[in-house]
Amino acid sequence: MDNKQQDIWLKAAVIGSIWASFEIVFGSFFHSLRLPFAGTFLTFSSIVLLIAFSYKWHDKNLFIKAGIIAALMRSLLPTSIILGPLIGILIEAILFQLALNFSGRHFFSFALAGILAMFSAIVHKVVSIILIYGFDIVKILENLYKVFLQVTHLNLPVNRLLVIVMAAYVLLGLTAAVTGQWTGKRLVANLSVAKPESEHLHFDNKLFDIGDFHYNSRYLILHIVFLIFFLAGLEWYPLVYIVLPAVFYLLLLYKRYGASLRRLSKPVFWFQLLIIVLMSVWLWQDKTAGLSVGLKMVLRAVLVVAGFTAISVELKNPLIKALLYKKGYSQLYAVLGMATAAVPFILKHISNDRKILFRPLKVLQKTIALSGILLQEFKRQIFQRHKIFIISGETRSGKTTFLKQVIAGIKQKNPSVKIGGIIAHGTDFRGERYGFHVENIITGEKQHLCSRDPAHKDDIKTGHFYFYKSGLEFGNKAILENLDSLDILVIDEVGYLELKGKGWFEAIEKAMTKQKLDMIFVVRKRILEKVLKLWQNKHFIVVDIANNSPEFIINQLLDRQKKN
Repeated sequence: MDNKQQDIWLKAAVIGSIWASFEIVFGSFFHSLRLPFAGTFLTFSSIVLLIAFSYKWHDKNLFIKAGIIAALMRSLLPTSIILGPLIGILIEAILFQLALNFSGRHFFSFALAGILAMFSAIVHKVVSIILIYGFDIVKILENLYKVFLQVTHLNLPVNRLLVIVMAAYVLLGLTAAVTGQWTGKRLVANLSVAKPESEHLHFDNKLFDIGDFHYNSRYLILHIVFLIFFLAGLEWYPLVYIVLPAVFYLLLLYKRYGASLRRLSKPVFWFQLLIIVLMSVWLWQDKTAGLSVGLKMVLRAVLVVAGFTAISVELKNPLIKALLYKKGYSQLYAVLGMATAAVPFILKHISNDRKILFRPLKVLQKTIALSGILLQEFKRQIFQRHKIFIISGETRSGKTTFLKQVIAGIKQKNPSVKIGGIIAHGTDFRGERYGFHVENIITGEKQHLCSRDPAHKDDIKTGHFYFYKSGLEFGNKAILENLDSLDILVIDEVGYLELKGKGWFEAIEKAMTKQKLDMIFVVRKRILEKVLKLWQNKHFIVVDIANNSPEFIINQLLDRQKKN
Protein backbone atom coordinates (compact mmCIF):
# COMPACT_ATOMS: atom_id res chain seq x y z
CA MET A 1 0.00 0.00 0.00
CA ASP A 2 1.54 3.34 -1.09
CA ASN A 3 1.72 6.31 1.28
CA LYS A 4 -1.22 8.14 -0.30
CA GLN A 5 -3.54 5.15 -0.08
CA GLN A 6 -2.32 4.45 3.42
CA ASP A 7 -3.14 8.02 4.44
CA ILE A 8 -6.67 7.72 2.99
CA TRP A 9 -7.30 4.45 4.81
CA LEU A 10 -6.05 5.94 8.08
CA LYS A 11 -8.41 8.91 7.70
CA ALA A 12 -11.21 6.48 6.87
CA ALA A 13 -10.38 4.58 10.06
CA VAL A 14 -10.70 7.82 12.06
CA ILE A 15 -14.10 8.66 10.57
CA GLY A 16 -15.25 5.04 10.78
CA SER A 17 -14.28 4.66 14.44
CA ILE A 18 -16.10 7.87 15.44
CA TRP A 19 -19.13 6.96 13.33
CA ALA A 20 -19.32 3.45 14.80
CA SER A 21 -18.83 4.74 18.35
CA PHE A 22 -21.73 7.15 17.97
CA GLU A 23 -23.87 4.33 16.54
CA ILE A 24 -22.91 2.04 19.42
CA VAL A 25 -23.68 4.56 22.17
CA PHE A 26 -26.94 5.99 20.83
CA GLY A 27 -28.03 2.90 18.89
CA SER A 28 -27.73 0.68 21.93
CA PHE A 29 -29.50 3.28 24.11
CA PHE A 30 -32.47 3.83 21.81
CA HIS A 31 -32.89 0.20 20.81
CA SER A 32 -32.69 -1.02 24.42
CA LEU A 33 -35.54 1.36 25.31
CA ARG A 34 -37.38 0.42 22.11
CA LEU A 35 -37.82 4.10 21.27
CA PRO A 36 -39.37 4.87 17.87
CA PHE A 37 -37.37 6.49 15.07
CA ALA A 38 -34.02 5.39 16.55
CA GLY A 39 -32.72 4.60 13.07
CA THR A 40 -33.83 8.02 11.79
CA PHE A 41 -31.90 9.80 14.54
CA LEU A 42 -28.77 7.72 13.84
CA THR A 43 -29.01 8.47 10.12
CA PHE A 44 -29.40 12.19 10.88
CA SER A 45 -26.26 12.08 13.06
CA SER A 46 -24.24 10.21 10.45
CA ILE A 47 -25.14 12.79 7.77
CA VAL A 48 -23.97 15.62 10.04
CA LEU A 49 -20.77 13.68 10.79
CA LEU A 50 -19.91 12.99 7.14
CA ILE A 51 -20.65 16.53 5.96
CA ALA A 52 -18.51 17.96 8.77
CA PHE A 53 -15.59 15.70 7.82
CA SER A 54 -15.99 16.60 4.14
CA TYR A 55 -14.85 20.12 5.11
CA LYS A 56 -11.76 18.70 6.84
CA TRP A 57 -10.59 16.04 4.33
CA HIS A 58 -11.14 15.92 0.56
CA ASP A 59 -9.66 12.54 -0.40
CA LYS A 60 -11.25 10.55 -3.21
CA ASN A 61 -13.83 7.92 -2.11
CA LEU A 62 -12.86 8.54 1.52
CA PHE A 63 -16.43 8.18 2.79
CA ILE A 64 -17.09 4.84 1.14
CA LYS A 65 -13.99 3.48 2.89
CA ALA A 66 -15.13 5.08 6.16
CA GLY A 67 -18.57 3.51 5.68
CA ILE A 68 -17.06 0.06 5.16
CA ILE A 69 -15.04 0.40 8.38
CA ALA A 70 -17.97 1.79 10.40
CA ALA A 71 -20.32 -0.90 9.09
CA LEU A 72 -17.94 -3.73 9.95
CA MET A 73 -17.20 -2.26 13.38
CA ARG A 74 -20.87 -1.67 14.20
CA SER A 75 -21.60 -5.23 13.19
CA LEU A 76 -18.58 -7.03 14.61
CA LEU A 77 -18.01 -5.32 17.93
CA PRO A 78 -21.03 -6.56 19.90
CA THR A 79 -20.65 -10.23 18.83
CA SER A 80 -21.24 -11.71 15.44
CA ILE A 81 -21.98 -9.81 12.26
CA ILE A 82 -25.43 -8.18 12.30
CA LEU A 83 -26.31 -7.66 8.66
CA GLY A 84 -28.93 -4.94 9.31
CA PRO A 85 -26.60 -2.20 10.60
CA LEU A 86 -23.91 -3.28 8.17
CA ILE A 87 -26.14 -2.79 5.12
CA GLY A 88 -27.72 0.40 6.47
CA ILE A 89 -24.40 2.15 7.12
CA LEU A 90 -22.96 1.04 3.78
CA ILE A 91 -25.96 2.43 1.88
CA GLU A 92 -25.63 5.78 3.68
CA ALA A 93 -21.91 5.98 2.87
CA ILE A 94 -22.39 5.05 -0.80
CA LEU A 95 -25.23 7.56 -1.32
CA PHE A 96 -23.25 10.31 0.38
CA GLN A 97 -20.12 9.62 -1.69
CA LEU A 98 -22.12 9.44 -4.94
CA ALA A 99 -23.73 12.82 -4.20
CA LEU A 100 -20.29 14.38 -3.60
CA ASN A 101 -18.78 12.77 -6.70
CA PHE A 102 -21.76 13.88 -8.81
CA SER A 103 -22.01 17.54 -7.83
CA GLY A 104 -19.07 18.47 -5.58
CA ARG A 105 -18.96 19.87 -2.06
CA HIS A 106 -21.68 22.50 -1.72
CA PHE A 107 -25.14 22.81 -0.21
CA PHE A 108 -26.96 21.19 -3.14
CA SER A 109 -24.87 18.00 -2.97
CA PHE A 110 -25.07 17.91 0.82
CA ALA A 111 -28.85 18.41 0.70
CA LEU A 112 -29.18 15.68 -1.93
CA ALA A 113 -27.00 13.34 0.14
CA GLY A 114 -29.01 14.11 3.29
CA ILE A 115 -32.38 13.49 1.65
CA LEU A 116 -31.24 10.26 -0.03
CA ALA A 117 -29.68 8.96 3.18
CA MET A 118 -32.81 9.77 5.21
CA PHE A 119 -34.99 7.90 2.71
CA SER A 120 -32.55 5.00 2.65
CA ALA A 121 -33.05 4.62 6.41
CA ILE A 122 -36.80 4.12 6.14
CA VAL A 123 -36.52 1.90 3.04
CA HIS A 124 -33.90 -0.22 4.81
CA LYS A 125 -36.18 -0.53 7.85
CA VAL A 126 -39.14 -1.64 5.73
CA VAL A 127 -37.07 -4.19 3.81
CA SER A 128 -35.59 -5.56 7.06
CA ILE A 129 -39.05 -6.02 8.61
CA ILE A 130 -40.34 -7.80 5.50
CA LEU A 131 -37.24 -10.00 5.38
CA ILE A 132 -37.71 -11.08 8.99
CA TYR A 133 -41.50 -11.47 9.13
CA GLY A 134 -42.55 -11.89 5.50
CA PHE A 135 -45.25 -10.01 3.57
CA ASP A 136 -47.90 -11.05 6.09
CA ILE A 137 -46.61 -8.25 8.33
CA VAL A 138 -47.78 -5.76 5.68
CA LYS A 139 -51.33 -7.07 5.98
CA ILE A 140 -51.17 -6.78 9.77
CA LEU A 141 -50.00 -3.17 9.54
CA GLU A 142 -52.67 -2.41 6.94
CA ASN A 143 -55.42 -3.77 9.20
CA LEU A 144 -53.98 -1.91 12.21
CA TYR A 145 -54.08 1.33 10.21
CA LYS A 146 -57.76 0.74 9.37
CA VAL A 147 -58.50 0.19 13.06
CA PHE A 148 -56.61 3.40 13.89
CA LEU A 149 -58.71 5.40 11.38
CA GLN A 150 -61.94 3.94 12.76
CA VAL A 151 -61.02 4.78 16.35
CA THR A 152 -59.76 8.31 15.64
CA HIS A 153 -62.37 9.11 12.89
CA LEU A 154 -59.60 10.62 10.80
CA ASN A 155 -59.88 10.98 7.05
CA LEU A 156 -56.27 10.19 6.15
CA PRO A 157 -55.83 7.93 3.12
CA VAL A 158 -52.60 5.98 2.83
CA ASN A 159 -51.33 8.03 -0.13
CA ARG A 160 -51.75 11.26 1.85
CA LEU A 161 -49.96 9.71 4.82
CA LEU A 162 -47.06 8.71 2.54
CA VAL A 163 -46.79 12.30 1.23
CA ILE A 164 -46.62 13.61 4.82
CA VAL A 165 -43.93 11.08 5.72
CA MET A 166 -41.91 11.89 2.60
CA ALA A 167 -42.11 15.61 3.30
CA ALA A 168 -40.95 15.04 6.87
CA TYR A 169 -37.93 13.06 5.71
CA VAL A 170 -37.05 15.67 3.08
CA LEU A 171 -37.13 18.31 5.83
CA LEU A 172 -34.96 16.13 8.08
CA GLY A 173 -32.44 15.60 5.28
CA LEU A 174 -32.20 19.35 4.63
CA THR A 175 -31.85 20.06 8.35
CA ALA A 176 -29.05 17.49 8.61
CA ALA A 177 -27.28 19.11 5.63
CA VAL A 178 -27.45 22.60 7.20
CA THR A 179 -26.30 21.26 10.58
CA GLY A 180 -23.44 19.32 8.99
CA GLN A 181 -22.24 22.43 7.09
CA TRP A 182 -22.35 24.55 10.23
CA THR A 183 -20.41 21.90 12.16
CA GLY A 184 -17.87 21.46 9.35
CA LYS A 185 -17.19 25.21 9.06
CA ARG A 186 -16.62 25.43 12.82
CA LEU A 187 -14.29 22.43 12.58
CA VAL A 188 -12.20 24.05 9.85
CA ALA A 189 -12.16 27.37 11.70
CA ASN A 190 -11.02 25.50 14.81
CA LEU A 191 -14.01 26.77 16.79
CA SER A 192 -14.94 23.38 18.22
CA VAL A 193 -14.59 22.54 21.88
CA ALA A 194 -11.12 22.09 23.33
CA LYS A 195 -9.38 18.91 22.30
CA PRO A 196 -8.46 16.43 25.01
CA GLU A 197 -4.88 15.41 25.49
CA SER A 198 -3.59 12.53 23.38
CA GLU A 199 -3.07 9.12 24.85
CA HIS A 200 -1.59 5.92 23.49
CA LEU A 201 -4.01 3.30 22.24
CA HIS A 202 -3.42 -0.40 22.64
CA PHE A 203 -3.89 -2.30 19.40
CA ASP A 204 -4.99 -5.92 19.58
CA ASN A 205 -7.28 -6.85 16.71
CA LYS A 206 -9.57 -9.61 17.96
CA LEU A 207 -12.36 -9.12 15.46
CA PHE A 208 -12.05 -12.67 14.23
CA ASP A 209 -11.28 -14.31 17.55
CA ILE A 210 -14.12 -16.29 19.15
CA GLY A 211 -12.08 -18.82 21.09
CA ASP A 212 -11.51 -22.38 19.96
CA PHE A 213 -14.40 -22.48 17.51
CA HIS A 214 -13.83 -24.97 14.67
CA TYR A 215 -14.80 -23.35 11.39
CA ASN A 216 -16.06 -25.21 8.36
CA SER A 217 -16.43 -23.33 5.09
CA ARG A 218 -19.00 -25.86 3.84
CA TYR A 219 -21.40 -24.74 6.55
CA LEU A 220 -21.46 -21.25 5.09
CA ILE A 221 -22.94 -22.55 1.84
CA LEU A 222 -25.27 -24.94 3.67
CA HIS A 223 -26.75 -22.17 5.84
CA ILE A 224 -27.46 -20.01 2.79
CA VAL A 225 -29.14 -22.95 1.04
CA PHE A 226 -31.17 -23.90 4.13
CA LEU A 227 -32.34 -20.30 4.65
CA ILE A 228 -33.54 -20.07 1.06
CA PHE A 229 -35.22 -23.48 1.41
CA PHE A 230 -37.07 -22.63 4.63
CA LEU A 231 -38.14 -19.13 3.58
CA ALA A 232 -39.45 -20.42 0.26
CA GLY A 233 -41.13 -23.36 2.03
CA LEU A 234 -42.96 -21.05 4.43
CA GLU A 235 -44.40 -19.19 1.44
CA TRP A 236 -45.37 -22.22 -0.66
CA TYR A 237 -46.37 -24.94 1.80
CA PRO A 238 -48.57 -25.22 4.91
CA LEU A 239 -46.81 -24.52 8.19
CA VAL A 240 -47.18 -28.10 9.41
CA TYR A 241 -44.80 -29.39 6.71
CA ILE A 242 -42.05 -26.94 7.66
CA VAL A 243 -42.16 -26.96 11.47
CA LEU A 244 -40.33 -30.23 12.22
CA PRO A 245 -37.41 -29.72 9.77
CA ALA A 246 -37.10 -26.11 10.94
CA VAL A 247 -37.01 -27.08 14.64
CA PHE A 248 -34.40 -29.76 13.92
CA TYR A 249 -32.29 -27.20 12.02
CA LEU A 250 -32.60 -24.67 14.85
CA LEU A 251 -31.47 -27.26 17.40
CA LEU A 252 -28.38 -27.97 15.27
CA LEU A 253 -27.68 -24.24 15.08
CA TYR A 254 -28.00 -23.89 18.84
CA LYS A 255 -25.60 -26.79 19.39
CA ARG A 256 -22.94 -25.25 17.12
CA TYR A 257 -23.51 -21.50 17.63
CA GLY A 258 -25.18 -21.31 21.05
CA ALA A 259 -22.78 -18.67 22.37
CA SER A 260 -23.53 -16.36 19.43
CA LEU A 261 -27.34 -16.67 19.43
CA ARG A 262 -27.76 -14.00 22.10
CA ARG A 263 -30.70 -12.27 20.45
CA LEU A 264 -32.83 -15.41 20.71
CA SER A 265 -32.31 -15.47 24.48
CA LYS A 266 -33.66 -11.94 25.03
CA PRO A 267 -37.20 -11.82 26.53
CA VAL A 268 -38.04 -8.69 24.53
CA PHE A 269 -37.47 -10.59 21.26
CA TRP A 270 -40.00 -13.26 22.22
CA PHE A 271 -42.38 -10.62 23.60
CA GLN A 272 -42.41 -8.96 20.17
CA LEU A 273 -43.19 -12.29 18.54
CA LEU A 274 -46.01 -12.93 21.02
CA ILE A 275 -47.53 -9.53 20.18
CA ILE A 276 -47.40 -10.42 16.46
CA VAL A 277 -49.24 -13.71 17.09
CA LEU A 278 -51.92 -11.99 19.21
CA MET A 279 -52.43 -9.26 16.58
CA SER A 280 -52.71 -11.87 13.85
CA VAL A 281 -55.45 -13.71 15.74
CA TRP A 282 -57.22 -10.42 16.53
CA LEU A 283 -57.12 -8.94 13.00
CA TRP A 284 -58.06 -12.07 11.01
CA GLN A 285 -61.73 -12.98 10.78
CA ASP A 286 -60.77 -16.67 10.65
CA LYS A 287 -58.98 -16.98 14.01
CA THR A 288 -57.38 -20.32 13.06
CA ALA A 289 -55.95 -18.79 9.90
CA GLY A 290 -54.76 -15.79 11.91
CA LEU A 291 -53.00 -18.06 14.40
CA SER A 292 -51.34 -19.94 11.53
CA VAL A 293 -50.15 -16.66 9.94
CA GLY A 294 -48.79 -15.44 13.28
CA LEU A 295 -46.93 -18.68 13.99
CA LYS A 296 -45.50 -18.66 10.47
CA MET A 297 -44.08 -15.16 11.01
CA VAL A 298 -42.62 -16.22 14.36
CA LEU A 299 -40.89 -19.23 12.82
CA ARG A 300 -39.64 -17.12 9.93
CA ALA A 301 -38.20 -14.49 12.32
CA VAL A 302 -36.40 -17.10 14.43
CA LEU A 303 -34.98 -18.80 11.31
CA VAL A 304 -33.77 -15.51 9.82
CA VAL A 305 -32.08 -14.34 13.04
CA ALA A 306 -30.49 -17.73 13.78
CA GLY A 307 -29.53 -18.39 10.14
CA PHE A 308 -27.87 -15.01 9.58
CA THR A 309 -26.04 -15.36 12.91
CA ALA A 310 -24.65 -18.73 11.79
CA ILE A 311 -23.60 -17.26 8.44
CA SER A 312 -21.97 -14.34 10.25
CA VAL A 313 -19.91 -16.63 12.47
CA GLU A 314 -18.71 -18.74 9.55
CA LEU A 315 -17.68 -15.55 7.71
CA LYS A 316 -14.99 -15.15 10.37
CA ASN A 317 -13.32 -18.31 9.05
CA PRO A 318 -9.56 -17.67 8.61
CA LEU A 319 -9.85 -19.30 5.18
CA ILE A 320 -12.23 -16.54 4.09
CA LYS A 321 -10.01 -13.93 5.68
CA ALA A 322 -7.01 -15.29 3.77
CA LEU A 323 -9.03 -15.22 0.54
CA LEU A 324 -9.91 -11.56 1.10
CA TYR A 325 -6.26 -10.83 1.87
CA LYS A 326 -5.22 -12.37 -1.43
CA LYS A 327 -7.80 -10.23 -3.23
CA GLY A 328 -6.11 -7.10 -1.90
CA TYR A 329 -8.10 -6.28 1.23
CA SER A 330 -5.41 -6.77 3.86
CA GLN A 331 -5.11 -2.99 4.35
CA LEU A 332 -8.80 -2.95 5.33
CA TYR A 333 -8.15 -5.41 8.16
CA ALA A 334 -5.14 -3.44 9.32
CA VAL A 335 -7.01 -0.15 9.70
CA LEU A 336 -10.08 -1.98 11.00
CA GLY A 337 -7.98 -3.23 13.88
CA MET A 338 -6.80 0.30 14.62
CA ALA A 339 -10.30 1.72 14.44
CA THR A 340 -11.58 -0.98 16.78
CA ALA A 341 -8.83 -0.23 19.30
CA ALA A 342 -9.80 3.45 19.23
CA VAL A 343 -13.40 2.82 20.27
CA PRO A 344 -12.78 2.69 24.07
CA PHE A 345 -10.89 5.99 23.81
CA ILE A 346 -13.77 7.61 21.89
CA LEU A 347 -16.49 6.10 24.09
CA LYS A 348 -14.76 7.40 27.19
CA HIS A 349 -14.95 10.96 25.90
CA ILE A 350 -18.55 10.51 24.71
CA SER A 351 -19.93 8.80 27.81
CA ASN A 352 -18.17 11.20 30.22
CA ASP A 353 -20.13 14.11 28.78
CA ARG A 354 -23.29 14.81 30.80
CA LYS A 355 -24.87 16.53 27.79
CA ILE A 356 -24.84 13.32 25.75
CA LEU A 357 -28.61 12.74 25.80
CA PHE A 358 -29.78 16.37 25.86
CA ARG A 359 -27.30 18.00 23.45
CA PRO A 360 -26.11 15.18 21.17
CA LEU A 361 -24.93 17.54 18.42
CA LYS A 362 -22.65 19.31 20.87
CA VAL A 363 -21.22 15.93 21.86
CA LEU A 364 -20.83 15.06 18.18
CA GLN A 365 -18.76 18.21 17.63
CA LYS A 366 -16.59 17.34 20.59
CA THR A 367 -16.11 13.83 19.23
CA ILE A 368 -15.14 15.10 15.77
CA ALA A 369 -12.50 17.22 17.50
CA LEU A 370 -10.77 13.94 18.43
CA SER A 371 -10.03 13.22 14.76
CA GLY A 372 -6.63 14.89 14.73
CA ILE A 373 -5.49 12.98 17.81
CA LEU A 374 -6.68 9.68 16.35
CA LEU A 375 -5.00 10.23 12.99
CA GLN A 376 -1.75 11.13 14.73
CA GLU A 377 -1.97 8.03 16.89
CA PHE A 378 -2.73 5.76 13.93
CA LYS A 379 0.31 7.10 12.06
CA ARG A 380 2.47 6.62 15.15
CA GLN A 381 1.38 3.00 15.32
CA ILE A 382 2.20 2.49 11.64
CA PHE A 383 5.72 3.87 12.11
CA GLN A 384 6.34 1.82 15.26
CA ARG A 385 5.26 -1.44 13.71
CA HIS A 386 7.56 -4.39 13.41
CA LYS A 387 9.53 -5.24 10.32
CA ILE A 388 9.33 -8.60 8.62
CA PHE A 389 12.40 -9.97 6.85
CA ILE A 390 11.75 -12.58 4.18
CA ILE A 391 14.57 -14.97 3.35
CA SER A 392 13.81 -16.10 -0.18
CA GLY A 393 15.41 -18.40 -2.72
CA GLU A 394 14.78 -21.32 -5.01
CA THR A 395 13.80 -24.76 -3.70
CA ARG A 396 16.73 -26.50 -1.95
CA SER A 397 18.97 -23.46 -2.42
CA GLY A 398 20.05 -23.23 1.25
CA LYS A 399 17.37 -20.95 2.75
CA THR A 400 17.27 -22.82 6.09
CA THR A 401 21.07 -22.87 6.31
CA PHE A 402 21.09 -19.11 5.66
CA LEU A 403 18.47 -18.69 8.42
CA LYS A 404 20.56 -20.65 10.93
CA GLN A 405 23.54 -18.41 10.18
CA VAL A 406 21.36 -15.33 10.87
CA ILE A 407 20.16 -16.75 14.21
CA ALA A 408 23.68 -17.74 15.25
CA GLY A 409 25.05 -14.31 14.29
CA ILE A 410 22.41 -12.44 16.32
CA LYS A 411 22.98 -14.64 19.38
CA GLN A 412 26.72 -14.20 19.12
CA LYS A 413 26.59 -10.39 18.89
CA ASN A 414 23.77 -9.87 21.39
CA PRO A 415 22.88 -12.91 23.53
CA SER A 416 20.15 -10.95 25.34
CA VAL A 417 17.97 -10.85 22.21
CA LYS A 418 15.28 -13.50 22.62
CA ILE A 419 14.59 -15.45 19.44
CA GLY A 420 11.80 -18.00 19.16
CA GLY A 421 9.67 -19.76 16.60
CA ILE A 422 10.29 -22.73 14.33
CA ILE A 423 12.83 -24.11 11.88
CA ALA A 424 11.85 -26.78 9.35
CA HIS A 425 14.53 -29.42 8.65
CA GLY A 426 14.23 -31.48 5.50
CA THR A 427 14.74 -35.26 5.39
CA ASP A 428 15.84 -37.02 2.20
CA PHE A 429 15.42 -40.56 0.96
CA ARG A 430 17.43 -41.85 -2.02
CA GLY A 431 18.39 -38.33 -3.05
CA GLU A 432 14.82 -37.03 -2.97
CA ARG A 433 13.14 -34.80 -0.40
CA TYR A 434 10.89 -37.16 1.60
CA GLY A 435 9.55 -34.89 4.37
CA PHE A 436 10.22 -32.31 7.08
CA HIS A 437 10.34 -32.14 10.82
CA VAL A 438 9.81 -28.90 12.74
CA GLU A 439 12.03 -27.67 15.58
CA ASN A 440 11.10 -25.38 18.46
CA ILE A 441 13.98 -22.84 18.46
CA ILE A 442 13.76 -22.18 22.22
CA THR A 443 13.49 -25.74 23.54
CA GLY A 444 15.19 -27.64 20.70
CA GLU A 445 12.31 -30.16 20.64
CA LYS A 446 11.40 -31.63 17.26
CA GLN A 447 8.29 -33.14 15.71
CA HIS A 448 7.54 -34.71 12.33
CA LEU A 449 5.73 -32.13 10.21
CA CYS A 450 5.02 -33.79 6.89
CA SER A 451 6.04 -36.52 4.50
CA ARG A 452 5.05 -38.01 1.17
CA ASP A 453 3.00 -40.71 2.92
CA PRO A 454 -0.20 -39.99 4.88
CA ALA A 455 -0.23 -41.05 8.54
CA HIS A 456 -3.79 -40.14 9.52
CA LYS A 457 -7.11 -39.27 7.86
CA ASP A 458 -6.87 -35.69 9.19
CA ASP A 459 -3.59 -35.04 7.34
CA ILE A 460 -3.67 -32.08 4.94
CA LYS A 461 -2.31 -32.79 1.46
CA THR A 462 -0.44 -29.94 -0.20
CA GLY A 463 1.62 -30.65 -3.30
CA HIS A 464 3.54 -33.90 -2.77
CA PHE A 465 3.35 -33.78 1.04
CA TYR A 466 0.87 -34.73 3.73
CA PHE A 467 1.02 -32.37 6.72
CA TYR A 468 0.42 -34.09 10.05
CA LYS A 469 -2.07 -32.61 12.49
CA SER A 470 0.31 -33.29 15.39
CA GLY A 471 3.16 -31.51 13.61
CA LEU A 472 1.03 -28.45 12.87
CA GLU A 473 -0.17 -28.28 16.48
CA PHE A 474 3.42 -28.56 17.72
CA GLY A 475 4.59 -25.78 15.39
CA ASN A 476 1.73 -23.43 16.25
CA LYS A 477 2.39 -23.96 19.97
CA ALA A 478 6.09 -23.20 19.45
CA ILE A 479 5.18 -19.93 17.69
CA LEU A 480 2.61 -18.76 20.23
CA GLU A 481 3.76 -19.98 23.66
CA ASN A 482 6.44 -17.30 24.20
CA LEU A 483 5.08 -14.65 21.87
CA ASP A 484 4.81 -11.89 24.47
CA SER A 485 8.43 -12.23 25.58
CA LEU A 486 10.11 -12.60 22.17
CA ASP A 487 12.14 -9.95 20.38
CA ILE A 488 12.36 -11.85 17.08
CA LEU A 489 10.01 -14.53 15.77
CA VAL A 490 11.24 -17.00 13.14
CA ILE A 491 8.90 -19.00 10.89
CA ASP A 492 10.46 -21.50 8.51
CA GLU A 493 8.57 -21.59 6.27
CA VAL A 494 5.50 -19.70 4.99
CA GLY A 495 4.03 -21.60 2.07
CA TYR A 496 0.92 -22.84 0.30
CA LEU A 497 -0.91 -23.80 3.51
CA GLU A 498 -0.70 -20.25 4.82
CA LEU A 499 -1.99 -18.89 1.49
CA LYS A 500 -5.12 -20.98 2.14
CA GLY A 501 -5.56 -19.74 5.72
CA LYS A 502 -4.16 -22.92 7.23
CA GLY A 503 -0.81 -24.02 8.66
CA TRP A 504 0.78 -21.12 10.57
CA PHE A 505 -1.69 -18.51 9.23
CA GLU A 506 -3.62 -17.85 12.46
CA ALA A 507 -0.44 -17.87 14.56
CA ILE A 508 1.15 -15.34 12.19
CA GLU A 509 -1.95 -13.15 12.42
CA LYS A 510 -1.70 -13.09 16.22
CA ALA A 511 2.03 -12.41 16.05
CA MET A 512 1.39 -9.43 13.77
CA THR A 513 -0.64 -7.75 16.52
CA LYS A 514 2.53 -7.46 18.64
CA GLN A 515 3.81 -3.97 17.93
CA LYS A 516 7.57 -4.30 18.51
CA LEU A 517 8.02 -7.92 17.50
CA ASP A 518 10.31 -8.34 14.48
CA MET A 519 9.95 -11.43 12.33
CA ILE A 520 11.89 -13.57 9.89
CA PHE A 521 9.97 -15.64 7.34
CA VAL A 522 11.41 -18.20 4.94
CA VAL A 523 9.53 -18.22 1.63
CA ARG A 524 10.18 -20.06 -1.60
CA LYS A 525 10.79 -17.72 -4.51
CA ARG A 526 7.97 -19.01 -6.68
CA ILE A 527 5.29 -18.01 -4.15
CA LEU A 528 6.99 -14.85 -2.86
CA GLU A 529 4.62 -12.46 -4.67
CA LYS A 530 1.57 -14.29 -3.30
CA VAL A 531 2.85 -14.02 0.27
CA LEU A 532 3.63 -10.32 -0.17
CA LYS A 533 0.14 -9.76 -1.55
CA LEU A 534 -1.44 -11.75 1.28
CA TRP A 535 -0.07 -9.28 3.86
CA GLN A 536 0.42 -6.31 1.56
CA ASN A 537 -0.15 -3.75 4.33
CA LYS A 538 2.90 -5.00 6.28
CA HIS A 539 6.46 -3.74 5.96
CA PHE A 540 8.56 -6.49 4.34
CA ILE A 541 12.27 -6.53 3.56
CA VAL A 542 12.97 -9.29 1.04
CA VAL A 543 16.44 -10.82 1.20
CA ASP A 544 17.37 -13.08 -1.72
CA ILE A 545 20.05 -15.47 -0.49
CA ALA A 546 21.69 -15.44 -3.92
CA ASN A 547 22.52 -11.71 -3.61
CA ASN A 548 22.84 -11.08 0.14
CA SER A 549 24.78 -12.32 3.16
CA PRO A 550 23.38 -13.14 6.61
CA GLU A 551 25.19 -10.05 7.97
CA PHE A 552 22.66 -7.78 6.25
CA ILE A 553 19.72 -9.13 8.29
CA ILE A 554 21.83 -9.49 11.45
CA ASN A 555 22.86 -5.83 11.44
CA GLN A 556 19.36 -4.58 10.54
CA LEU A 557 17.69 -6.54 13.34
CA LEU A 558 20.29 -5.63 15.96
CA ASP A 559 19.86 -1.94 15.10
CA ARG A 560 16.10 -2.34 15.47
CA GLN A 561 16.53 -4.00 18.87
CA LYS A 562 18.69 -1.13 20.12
CA LYS A 563 16.00 1.40 19.17
CA ASN A 564 13.27 -0.69 20.76
